[in-house]
Amino acid sequence: MSKKVAIVVSKPPYGTAFMGEGFRAAMGLPAVGLETNVILEGDAVFALIKDADPKSSLNMDSLADAFSAFEDFGFNLYVHGPSVRARNLNCGELIACQPLEDYEFKTMLRDQDIILRF
Repeated sequence: MSKKVAIVVSKPPYGTAFMGEGFRAAMGLPAVGLETNVILEGDAVFALIKDADPKSSLNMDSLADAFSAFEDFGFNLYVHGPSVRARNLNCGELIACQPLEDYEFKTMLRDQDIILRF
């Protein structure tokens, strides 16, 4: 049975290295046989907004484009449902949206062998 790893990202997607480092970890861990679950909570959910254009204002590429390939990298991608709603967003506005409510989020974390927070 493979080990389970949760990568929880709660920092905003732009302005720090947290989101990028979390994404890099998510790309690499499945390659070494670890079941990898990425959960975006808090301001991190902004990384998944469709048609976001951070290039024009921040001179940064959209992280939504990177996360849209999550299945190719072999990790599971989730969003914290209350975080999405608290930011007046809905699943239709995100490139991927498998929401976890608080109890599901806590249950998932209890089920993991390793938790990485970014």
